[in-house]
Amino acid sequence: MAIDKASATHDHRDAERSSGAQEGGTTLRTPWRRYGESIVLGLVLALAMWGCSGGEEDLTGTWTGTLQDSVGGIGTILLTISQSDSQLTGTWQSTFAESANNNGGTLSGTVGDPAIALVLTSTRSQSCSFTVAANRDDEDHFTGTYAAFDCERIESGSLDVTRQ
Repeated sequence: MAIDKASATHDHRDAERSSGAQEGGTTLRTPWRRYGESIVLGLVLALAMWGCSGGEEDLTGTWTGTLQDSVGGIGTILLTISQSDSQLTGTWQSTFAESANNNGGTLSGTVGDPAIALVLTSTRSQSCSFTVAANRDDEDHFTGTYAAFDCERIESGSLDVTRQ
């Protein structure tokens, strides 16, 4: 009788292991699961490398366009952008009918495909800086929205720019 119980216990443990269960309630990795995880990891790494290797179009250049601003109304914007990998740097200038609303400074940000994220930092005292979220619809055009930060007033708007 003792031999039958030991044999039954061994058979039970073998069945658990073959079905992916392990003593203590955790699961063993079956070969197909390890294979699937390897494929997912490979895809993630490939996408990360593509994003770092310049899969996006280069935004280097001069860009001009229009602004629709909640404070200044309709205006124009000039961006001078340099790109290194996915990092952006440069300068910006906005111009409105009421010159008190004009602004400008430095820009920094990142680019993906099609997303562009910018920080427009004002070099004028008492002026707002902005975060921009934009999307390219082709290599020479993008549109987006912006909102002020580090600012006493609430200001936001949209932009539509084209490479010159």
